[in-house]
Amino acid sequence: MGTSTGAFVGLAEKGVVGKAALVTNWSQFVKEYGEFIPNGYLAYSVYSFFAEGGTSCYVVRAASDSAVKSFNTIQVDSTDVVKVTARTEGTWGDRITLEIGDPSDRPDATHFKLTVKYAKSHEAEYVGEISEEFDDIFLENIQDTVNEVSNFISVETLSDTNKRPDNGTYPLTGGADGIKDADFIGDPVNKKGLHAFDEVDDINIVAIPDKAGDREVVLAGLNYCKNRKDCFFIADPPYGYIPTEVVKFKKGTDVENGGQAFNSSYGALYYPWLYINDPLTGKKKLVPPSGAVIGTYAHTDSVRGAHKAPAGVAEGYLDSVVGIERIVTKGEHDLLNPAGINVIRTFTSGICLWGTRTLSSDSEWKYINVRRLLLFIEESIDEGTQWVVFEPNDISLWGSIKRNITAFLLTVWRDGALFGTTSEEAFFVKVDEENNPPEVRDAGRATS
Repeated sequence: MGTSTGAFVGLAEKGVVGKAALVTNWSQFVKEYGEFIPNGYLAYSVYSFFAEGGTSCYVVRAASDSAVKSFNTIQVDSTDVVKVTARTEGTWGDRITLEIGDPSDRPDATHFKLTVKYAKSHEAEYVGEISEEFDDIFLENIQDTVNEVSNFISVETLSDTNKRPDNGTYPLTGGADGIKDADFIGDPVNKKGLHAFDEVDDINIVAIPDKAGDREVVLAGLNYCKNRKDCFFIADPPYGYIPTEVVKFKKGTDVENGGQAFNSSYGALYYPWLYINDPLTGKKKLVPPSGAVIGTYAHTDSVRGAHKAPAGVAEGYLDSVVGIERIVTKGEHDLLNPAGINVIRTFTSGICLWGTRTLSSDSEWKYINVRRLLLFIEESIDEGTQWVVFEPNDISLWGSIKRNITAFLLTVWRDGALFGTTSEEAFFVKVDEENNPPEVRDAGRATS
């Protein structure tokens, strides 16, 4: 089982709403979810994730039910013959224009050339155009020709005709982003927001950067990871808070964001926000820290393992960050760290993660690397022992289980993840009649 797969929920320019998709590089994100948008942090967080060494993540686009796809219904002789729709919801589809012209090699009475043009823009600024061309097509085969190929549109034929649409320009209109009241959490029924990950086993580190400082969303994220027992939530603080306000935010005692305190070993809170170079403008931009933090987690996991704390001047160094929202002094750090808030600090060696605390008040689960190592071990053992389900529950099975788990834990110990000069000091595996009495075996369970 891996430990370094990120999981992000947020606002995007385009992309399927409420469905988790695997993204393994920045170019793939842009293709699926679009460019940076002024009212969203998702793209910036994923960009930081890859810049800090992350290699794969799942992304869920959040939107409300008001999100609508752009479309145009094309007619022939006043009859609707084909409906062209943007592939996903959003106003991005209003920048799609269809051009119909004469075909290159087929009769122009029945065939035509369809050119799909997409105007890339950012904050109403024109920055380029992408086009797709489908030549020598006719209405009868337009669905098969276009739908499995185009990155921008899907088509639906509405009636049969031997004629084809007139030459001309056909813009798509009517798209809506659904940003207001976007669903970042969802539920087990609608499978939107966080719950779009319900059917994805391979997620490990979760963030919702567009809801930085939202107490209810942070609590939902912590509870989601706790219930899954296989992932860890990275919480973002509100923008503009000073250290004393962040402590109150964590404890639930601040006036603006008061409520239930954060108390969970399945998540961590980082402060303050970070400055990165905006790839679009080249200027500094302030963003929530979770994207860079998750990328650092992923890189540390791949180089050292989940047992190594992702902090310090080596593993905690932030390559893509050019500044922080607020310089935190040692005195302020001594206030924040005991409260379970991980500080991002500036040293002569650079900007580094300088804390390894979970949000738990239980001293046994104080440290991030301890919780994440146990998540890794528990999930790995669970997945590695699925073969026992239909085996006879007897002494022979118990011996096999013990050998398999022992072999796995030996590897973990040899990697330096378990304390002890010998394996016997580091761990023991017990699978016998004592923890598998008759009532347990009769219930069809094997306990180790």
